[in-house]
Amino acid sequence: MRILHFEYSDFFRRVVHDLVLRSGHAYFETKKGSDLFRILAHDEIDVIFTGMELSDMSGENLIQDLKESKFKSIPVVILTSSEVDNLNKRLKGLDFYDFILKENLNIDTLNNILDRIEDMLEAL
Repeated sequence: MRILHFEYSDFFRRVVHDLVLRSGHAYFETKKGSDLFRILAHDEIDVIFTGMELSDMSGENLIQDLKESKFKSIPVVILTSSEVDNLNKRLKGLDFYDFILKENLNIDTLNNILDRIEDMLEAL
C-alpha cells in the first residue's frame, strides 16, 4: 500500500516512516495540508494518515477538503494525541476511516489497521 502522511512533527513523521517501511509499504510525507492535491495528482495513494495539527491547516480542514474532492474514496486514518472524548467532539460529522492514538501506535496497530483497509479496498 502507498501511504501519505500529513504531520507537523518531524519526530513523529520519522516514527511513522520507520513503521510503514518496516511493514513493507510505500511512504510519502508532508507537514503541509496545502500539498494534499499536488501529491494526490502526482502519486497514486491508497491511505492517508493525518495528524490534527498541520503547519498550515487543521486535520479537520484537510479531511473536509479531501472528502469534497474526486479523491474522497481514499481512507483517512487520524493519528492523534488527543483524548478520545475530545477527538469524538472535534470530528463529529467528518468522514474518516479510523483513528489511532499516538501513544498506542506500534507495528502491530499499524499492520492491523492497514490489513483492515486492504480487506475493505479488495471488497470494493
